This record gives sequence, C-alpha cells and structure tokens, in this order.
Amino acid sequence: MNPVRTKIIFLTPHITTPSTRFRVLQNIPELEKNAFDITIHEIPKGIFARKKLFDSLPSYDIVFLQKKTFQRFTFYYLRRKSKILIYDFDDAVMFRDSNAAYFHSPSNLSRFRNVLKHADVVVSGNEYLKNLAMPHATKVVVIPTGIDTQTYARKSSSDISYPITIGWIGSKPNLIYLKQLIEPVNKLYTMTKNFRVKIVCDDFIDGFACPVEKKIWKKEDEVKDIQSFDIGVMPLLNDQWTKGKCALKLLQYMSCGLASVSSDTDVTSSIIRDGINGFLASSDSQWIEKTKFLFENPDKLITIGNEARKSIEGNYDSKTTALKYAAVFDHVSG
Repeated sequence: MNPVRTKIIFLTPHITTPSTRFRVLQNIPELEKNAFDITIHEIPKGIFARKKLFDSLPSYDIVFLQKKTFQRFTFYYLRRKSKILIYDFDDAVMFRDSNAAYFHSPSNLSRFRNVLKHADVVVSGNEYLKNLAMPHATKVVVIPTGIDTQTYARKSSSDISYPITIGWIGSKPNLIYLKQLIEPVNKLYTMTKNFRVKIVCDDFIDGFACPVEKKIWKKEDEVKDIQSFDIGVMPLLNDQWTKGKCALKLLQYMSCGLASVSSDTDVTSSIIRDGINGFLASSDSQWIEKTKFLFENPDKLITIGNEARKSIEGNYDSKTTALKYAAVFDHVSG
C-alpha cells in the first residue's frame, strides 16, 4: 500500500528568481523522495487569476508562501483558504534595498508583520532575519540557502592560469557593492599587475584600472563562469538590507572549490573560518592584504578551495537543506 503523500503547493513571486531556484526548485527531487506531492505556482498579478489560484488552496495540505507579502484583504483571503501556511523569506523584505535613499518602508513592514502574525511557521534564511521575525511570529525556524553540489561542482582543473582572475557574479542592483572594491583593487594593481577582474552580470560598472572581462549572465553559463574564477569576491555594505542576505554568492564560490574574499558580516563569519576555508575583510587594507596573500601563495588557492568545498557538504548542500524543510513539513502536517 502506498503511503499517503502530503500535498504542498509552493507559491512563488517568479519562477526564475534566485530565491525560488535555490530555496524551492532544487529541493523538489529530495522532497518528492520523502512522500511529498509538490506543486509550484507563480503568483499571478491579476485579481481574478489570484482568486482562482487561492480558491484551489483547500485541496493542499500545506501552502508554502515564498517571500511575497500582500495587502491585507488579499492576504486574509489566502490565509482563509490555506489549511497550513508556511512563510519563507531570505531577504530583509521589510526594508528597501541598499540602493534606496532610506531603508524604512512603513508599507513593507506592515505587510511583513501581518504575514508573520498569521503564518503557522516562518522559515528564515539566517539568524538576523529570525530575530526580526520573532516578535511577530508564533514559530520561526532558520534554514540556510543550500547549493546543489552536483551542479555547482569543483573546477575540473586545479592549475592556476595567469593572470589570476578575481571574479564577481551578481545582478544589477548588487553592483553597488562591487563598487566598494574599485579603490582597493586599483591600489593592488599598482603593486602587482598579474591579475584581472571578471564581472558576470546583466549590467556593468567601470573604474577598475586592471583588465576587466564583462560577461552577460546566463543561467546556462553560470556554473562555468564561476569555475573560470581563481578567487571569488563578495563585497557588501554593512546596512539593514545586507544583514538579511544569505551569502548565496559565497556558497556558490565555495561549492565550486574557490578560495574567496568576502566582507566580514554576521552571515559570512558564520560560514568562513578566516584563512582556512576563505578570507574575511572589513577594510580596504584587509581586502588588499588578503587578496595579495593569495596572489603570492597560489598553493593556497587550492588548499583553501578544497576546505571551502568540504564546508558546504553536510551543511549547505541542497540535500541537507531539503531534509530540513521536510522535517518542518512533517512536523506541521503530523
């Protein structure tokens, strides 16, 4: 006799966003092995299309709402149609992002609190987000973003080619963080000219004195582009928005076996053991010092990259995170 399969519908803002790709789609194969019957549906924009979707929700055991918040009337309708509602978020959605003139948004905060108040379980991507959610939610669980280590595989060759490639991958709104590296990279280039910068994005910035390769981001090229880096970098500002980030870029670098240099934040410092599986930098001088160290000790690119990959396995790999989601689903449906 076949076991009864728990029916779950994942409601996502858009099927192609990084949050959906890494916190929903890559978990599906493992979840389906664990007796879950999965449906994924983008949230439509039109009111009638939304009503039709929400009217179907009573046929599911669990509704998983990813990141999206709604006006009160729309959300109350969704909540009323949901037997069990789980809300998952991996950004500081109650704030505006780092490109905004100021972070606070009364409407974002009001919607966020309303969802948290009525969700049966809230899943946050890190401890900072959990702490923001705790005053308004009944139950909050931290599940970090995971990486499919079969897809994000080690570089096929450990040979170091020159000039060394410092690589950054991201989207246009995040270029504000890459700009922070222009000055330290240019100072580094006056000391040693044996490197270049590769930017993989849907837009680009100028200002680097060293050679720069600008590569348009394509999903089908993403892994190959990361594997073309020798050093992965993840600069961040220290603000209310960036504290909510779950270091996906860093995890991608590490899964591909790269040595990395990242801004020192609560999240990155929980992942990186400085000098062991990557480097942390909190000033321009540290960015220069630690990147230069890797230039001068190319064997460390290999050993640190190996430690980075080991750090992912069993901690941030997609199978591990999928099983954490499965435990939450079992708990609420049991």
